[in-house]
Amino acid sequence: MPPLIEEFRVSHAAQRHMLADHDVAIEDALEAAASSRRHYRTYSTRPGERRYVVAGKTLDGRRLWVVFADEGGRRGRIITAYEPASERSLAEHRRRRGD
Repeated sequence: MPPLIEEFRVSHAAQRHMLADHDVAIEDALEAAASSRRHYRTYSTRPGERRYVVAGKTLDGRRLWVVFADEGGRRGRIITAYEPASERSLAEHRRRRGD
């Protein structure tokens, strides 16, 4: 069962990466991450790390995939956030959000 995350944090390196590579500000990533309780397990390159993805949406309607690591204690560390880049990814995002 996916973890219940109540608090997200983001490193400075992740913030720079999201802004430079995906044009996603930290506020948008946090908003989107908190917009859904449905998290789906995804792969991790780090042994023992549990990573999840959430199909999030900002208050102004921007759709974002948000990838985070479960840090335990109902805390998550956002690794990256990005917009669906293809029609297939957008359709999957809509399906996972139910809209």
